[in-house]
This record gives sequence, C-alpha cells and structure tokens, in this order.
Amino acid sequence: MTLLLSAILPLAQAAGDPGATGLAYLAVGDGMQKMVSFSAAVGQDGAAFGQIDIHDPVPISDQDVDGTGDPALAASPSGVILNAAVNCLAVDGNTAIVGGQVTRSDVARYVGKKVLLFVEDSTRSQGRFSWGFYEPEPQGAVFLCGIFPWAAYTPVEIAGGSLQVHP
Repeated sequence: MTLLLSAILPLAQAAGDPGATGLAYLAVGDGMQKMVSFSAAVGQDGAAFGQIDIHDPVPISDQDVDGTGDPALAASPSGVILNAAVNCLAVDGNTAIVGGQVTRSDVARYVGKKVLLFVEDSTRSQGRFSWGFYEPEPQGAVFLCGIFPWAAYTPVEIAGGSLQVHP
C-alpha cells in the first residue's frame, strides 16, 4: 500500500495540491528507535488520502488494572506496529498535520483510534515531529486536522529520516 501511495502522491502534488511525506526515526533509549512513515495528499475532490505506518518497539504495560481480562488491555512486550488510513491534512508553510484512523494494529486497543502527526519539514533543518492518539469522533462527526492550536504540539527533532511538506 505504501508503495502505491508513494507513486500516487507526486501526481497530486504536481497538480498543486498540498501534501506531506516522510520517514522519521525517534530515539527512545537503549538503542531503540520509534519509526513512523507516512504519505498524505489532497486529491482534486479536496479529500485527504494516504497511509501512516508506526512501529514503536517500547514495551506496553498491562492496562487491565481491574482484572476484567479484556484482551484489548493486555500488555505488549514488543511494543506496537500499526497502520492508519489518512483522512485529513492541514498544511501551513513548512509544517503539516496529518490525521488518520487506525485500521490495523497488533495491539487491539489502537484499532479505530484517531492519530495525528505534527510534521516540520526537514529540507532546511533536521526536521521535527510528534504524534498523538485520540478517541474517534461520534458517528457522522467530521474530523478536522486543524482543530487543536498548532502551538499545542511539542515536536522533537528526529534522529534520522526525512520529512517533506508541500504547500
């Protein structure tokens, strides 16, 4: 899917539509790195499309504090790998917010959640990045990438990779 989107994205950008692509590595200690790759564009119909892939090797602790046995709250000693379908994109100069809904994850509690990526282009500097997970909107509600003030994000410099924002 990512290869297909990588081939489609330049076509949308050539038409003057905004987009953002990237691969970001974030150091988390003990030599581990979180990896996020994404490709997002706005089509001629104005709808955002693309893919977000996240691999976070940091172990997740057991969240089943009341002992219900809910498998969605189980620990994941190997972290999480997930995919999200992009459904919103907001671009302002060299920064972008890319949003999507988690469609697949090896940790059940993430499926259906919203994920927002805050991206600063790395063309002239190292590039900065952050992300967050949110509850899905009620049925019929529209999810907008720019609902939080951009100053509310606290991006960190990426350890490696490349981030590109196309206004």
